[in-house]
Amino acid sequence: MTLTNLRKPKSRGFIGYSFMSLGLFFFAVNGPVAKLALINGLQSAELSAFRIQGAFLFLIVAALIFSRDQLKVKKNEILPLIGYGFFGVAMTQFLYFVAIRRIEVGVALIIEYTAPILVALYVRFVMKKEVSARVWLSLLLALIGLSLITQIWTGSKLDLFGVLSAFGAAIALAIYFIGGEPLAARRNPISLAALSMGVGAIFWMIVQPFWNLPWSSLNNAVNLPHQLGTISLSTLVLYIIIFGTVMPFWLYFIAFRYLDSKKAAIFGLLEPVGASLVALFLLGETFISIQILGGLLVLLGVAVAETAKK
Repeated sequence: MTLTNLRKPKSRGFIGYSFMSLGLFFFAVNGPVAKLALINGLQSAELSAFRIQGAFLFLIVAALIFSRDQLKVKKNEILPLIGYGFFGVAMTQFLYFVAIRRIEVGVALIIEYTAPILVALYVRFVMKKEVSARVWLSLLLALIGLSLITQIWTGSKLDLFGVLSAFGAAIALAIYFIGGEPLAARRNPISLAALSMGVGAIFWMIVQPFWNLPWSSLNNAVNLPHQLGTISLSTLVLYIIIFGTVMPFWLYFIAFRYLDSKKAAIFGLLEPVGASLVALFLLGETFISIQILGGLLVLLGVAVAETAKK
């Protein structure tokens, strides 16, 4: 394939979607695996600290080997990187972990992935660009869907704090998509992943320093479902660090070089579907019919928003 072909829109899209598909696979499996860790000895903050600090160690070593020069940060890049690393990376993961500890993985992901609607609203009201009327229809569909998921007329059968955490993760994820595109255009994926994860690592070093983490809990034996045997909690955490964080974030940042934030956001909707399927097998989670309908309406609403022409 020639360089000229790579620059064609279709070729760029194929490359971007290919990298993002692999990243989506890792993210989808990570949710249920993380919930296994959360119900077998770790708190949300502890798992977030293990995940981000551990991922940063892997990424900074890779960046020092393969792209040392890209780690230099100019003064005008400091604040954007800090904001992106804290809100777009650290808070997305932490709030998601809080949510899945209290509510089912599929429900948490469906709420979190209203983020593309927030991206569309940002384009309309902050960037002052015209947005199709279909976006407002999508917002209505999403709100109806969320009301079905949470069953608000019953006083909510879901944990309220878990639902609010999932909404917080949606806001953080919108920041991740919006901020990732311009940053990825100026810096290679490994260095961007290392720097943004480094901001999160600094935050967790203050809030949950590694010497206060429950290292002894990592020896806990975790019973796998379907009589598949047992595995150590440390193995789950290591999986979350490498395959649930380092790999997908690196792949996403590569994808951001070929896809704009709207395209990336809508394609990311495959993650809740994939995670829900994995959770059905790994965790035995189920939805009642009305929650399934609500989830479909949310996904339909986001799809309508992100396929609007303007």
